[in-house]
Amino acid sequence: MLVATLDYLTNISGDISSPKIIDDLRLEEAADMATHDFLTGLYLRSIFDFTLERMVVEHQRHNKELSLLLLDIDDFKKVNDNFGHPAGDDVLRRISKLIIGSIRKADFPARFGGEEIAILLPETSIEQATVLANKLCKNRRHCFAENGPAITVSIGVSSIHKQGATIASELVQKVDKAMYEAKRSGKN
Repeated sequence: MLVATLDYLTNISGDISSPKIIDDLRLEEAADMATHDFLTGLYLRSIFDFTLERMVVEHQRHNKELSLLLLDIDDFKKVNDNFGHPAGDDVLRRISKLIIGSIRKADFPARFGGEEIAILLPETSIEQATVLANKLCKNRRHCFAENGPAITVSIGVSSIHKQGATIASELVQKVDKAMYEAKRSGKN
């Protein structure tokens, strides 16, 4: 999928008799544009969906745990309404930066939609994922100035256990339900 996208982005002329050769930097930029959200720097939802399917199969095959976090910025609409969309964009960037700085290289953060961010945590138990979720909730307050919007996040946690059989859509369903339960029980 990535090769086809890169081929399209770099060979738009449609003339296959004279293919274009691009340097490594432009190739890397094209790959980044095709796979990452421009605002947050996180992976795109389509890349997340593809990766999730592959990770679920791989973790089941090797009887390893796989956890998923789904983070939603509480009352995000109020941030946009009261402080403006540039402030909302800044909140998304800061939360994304916090996430990227808090996870391992093997973890996979993606902009799931709007103000929701999903984080795949390979070989991570639900207990370890819960520790990370609590750390993100706690540390988010260090991202924002005292006079800015009061930002809290609600995070759902779900996991595939070593011997459990789950498909990707069930994992997403479970984490979504857990995230909404966090919102119903007081947010943050």
